[in-house]
Amino acid sequence: MPPTSRNGGGTSPPSEPGAKVVPLSAVGALADMSMVEFCLGMALSRRAPQSVGELATELSAWFDRPVRSRAIKAPLEAMLGRGWVAPGAGTYTLSDAGTAALTPFTHALVRMLDGGRRLLDLAVFMSLIKEFERSGS
Repeated sequence: MPPTSRNGGGTSPPSEPGAKVVPLSAVGALADMSMVEFCLGMALSRRAPQSVGELATELSAWFDRPVRSRAIKAPLEAMLGRGWVAPGAGTYTLSDAGTAALTPFTHALVRMLDGGRRLLDLAVFMSLIKEFERSGS
């Protein structure tokens, strides 16, 4: 897996000598969530409970390339540790804390696709996505 800012692969932003960089998660502004964690949360928000294999299949369809179960075990365990998912008998379900962590990112995604014009309604947008999934588009 390529390095990320979480595992030392990123670079520090420029700052004044003696300045302290504070992550947004430290002040409660946003959860510190990876893209894989976001996608897992989205998959669980659409249908739960799901097994690791089912989640890997879902992500494979979204990314149009194979995603192996072992590749998402660590992110799922991290989400479990933060209380974002709840384990079942070999399955996972998104928790209320997971929904709360995911919500700002979901809103941001819709606003990015909307170009900041706020013309897309999140509920309508999610409904359209589900309709496209049902139709196989």
